[in-house]
Amino acid sequence: MSEVTVIGLGNMGSALARVLQENGCRVTVWTRSPEKATSLVKQGAILAPSAAAAIESSPIILVCVTNYTAANRILDDVTTDLAGKLLVQLTTGSPQEARASETWAHQHGAQYLDCAITGSPESIGTTGAHILVAGRQVLFQKAEPILRVLANNLDYKGETIGLASTWEMIYIMHYYGMFLSLFHSVQICQAEGIPLEQFIALLGAQGKNYEKWLCENILSGNYRETSSPLELWAGGIRQIAQHARDSGIHAEFPQLAARLFQQAMDAGYGREEVSALFKVLQKPA
Repeated sequence: MSEVTVIGLGNMGSALARVLQENGCRVTVWTRSPEKATSLVKQGAILAPSAAAAIESSPIILVCVTNYTAANRILDDVTTDLAGKLLVQLTTGSPQEARASETWAHQHGAQYLDCAITGSPESIGTTGAHILVAGRQVLFQKAEPILRVLANNLDYKGETIGLASTWEMIYIMHYYGMFLSLFHSVQICQAEGIPLEQFIALLGAQGKNYEKWLCENILSGNYRETSSPLELWAGGIRQIAQHARDSGIHAEFPQLAARLFQQAMDAGYGREEVSALFKVLQKPA
């Protein structure tokens, strides 16, 4: 039996499994695309033949897939294997989804923690890694040794499921305002004949390295995805807009941002960097 199973081997799931292995953990992995596990298996991971076998292999199950719909589709097929397991959900979702997932897990005899990763896959295992955690404290203590391998900065928010997802929304929401205001500033530069290099130099001088890097993407025309593709940000703002509607709070800004990101998705920019949103804003209204 391994110490931990990782279900989902996208950019983030692969990073979780790799860091656990590098730190001496016995890791079982499962993914719908077995070729994604090749390098991990070479490093010692065990590739389970099915999701059920992966869950059976370990007491702690980390789930990190595209969204809760994908997670539920996987877990609905293995309900008889979950009894007594600790399900640690690292998939990005809303507080409502986290609460529903905990209820579902308990109905099938599983324990449940909800987590949110605020950094990039490259941050996992570094001092910059930050994972928010919510759920029963005794379960947090059970999973803590595994989670602390992934992020020494574990941010336990309390026993109320949904708090990790809520705080993740709070942390990332300001980025959407930054994206829209930054890209509008680039359009002002273009409209008034100000070289974009001058604006980039200003951002660098102010220490805004992320904004500087995004503008450099625009200047070079290179939107190749390197860390967090636009489709992840599009999914995040859809969830924030839906949360606003469900919670009865003012939803106009997140809905506007969600529409713009959806236009970028419809244009085929989902697997490019988030700076590719600028290509939508640059088109005539």
